[in-house]
Amino acid sequence: MTFEPAVRAHLEATDPMMFSGVDVATRRLLLTKDIDRIFTLFGLPGPEVHAIQDHQVAVEGGTILVRSYHPVATGNLPAHVLIHGGGWSTGSIDELVADATARHRAVETGCVVVLVEYRLAPEHPFPIPVDDILAATRWVIDSAASLGVDAGVVSLGGASAGANLAAAAVAAAPELTIAALVLEVPFLDLTGHSARAAIRELGLDPEEAELLVQVQDEYDRAAAAYLAGAPATTPLASPYFLEDLTRFPPTYVLTAGLDPLRAEGEEFVRRLQAAGVVASVTRYPGALHGSPILTATWPTARRWQDDILAILAEVHRRPVQPAAVRREPSTQRMP
Repeated sequence: MTFEPAVRAHLEATDPMMFSGVDVATRRLLLTKDIDRIFTLFGLPGPEVHAIQDHQVAVEGGTILVRSYHPVATGNLPAHVLIHGGGWSTGSIDELVADATARHRAVETGCVVVLVEYRLAPEHPFPIPVDDILAATRWVIDSAASLGVDAGVVSLGGASAGANLAAAAVAAAPELTIAALVLEVPFLDLTGHSARAAIRELGLDPEEAELLVQVQDEYDRAAAAYLAGAPATTPLASPYFLEDLTRFPPTYVLTAGLDPLRAEGEEFVRRLQAAGVVASVTRYPGALHGSPILTATWPTARRWQDDILAILAEVHRRPVQPAAVRREPSTQRMP
């Protein structure tokens, strides 16, 4: 198997090991600069929005920054809470890719997008980031009038570790009425067992397989820092191990065909469907974990982005039912 040219170019422009061995603060700064560099090379900037506003949200022990993107001046609009990735210990709403994603989703689906600067591990390990996402989501609902938001139509989305936190927040507060959950390359099984089994099943040549093993080693280190001694099978840390999924909102999972995390994301959808939850999965062949950033150079990444916009446009028009009575037929879409 050979990586597609756009994916190969992305790989050649990055080195997942280049910032190992530095302290956490330095690693965060260097990674943010590098992700901005990669996005400038391979990503599409977002459109102009009407307004961007920063807010401080109270959490236990202080406050966190929440940033809202408004497509129009006024309106009773849907809201989409968007949670960045970064392995729980890096990443920021200030990254160019986070800004572009928020702009696209706000303008092209007509919703207020809210980015959350949740606190990071290892200083703030599990369950603090989950609590921060819950606080931010509740703040959006409680502040709906001032934000120009319809409190009854709020969706959550996230990528990688951000997807983990979105799923965990839904599980931790099933009383919240959430319109939908959009999980991109979700990190759901922090034991690493699902991902390592998936690498063996991908049929890659030795060089490519070794690359994914190195990536998985990084995943394992990130998970350990986040867990800080908590068992990896703790359900709110690893939503893969949740026993009761019946109160989940409609859930849309997007997986990368060559991502070690693909298997756990797709199995999670199967379990949601078995629980009677509206759930679908779309797999993008040839994509790696970070390939969705390639919106300027790879048609598959643009389709990925367009698919999410279509999902949000659909769910934000759908009346939201209380979680306990959701029992629509499930679908599964695999390219």
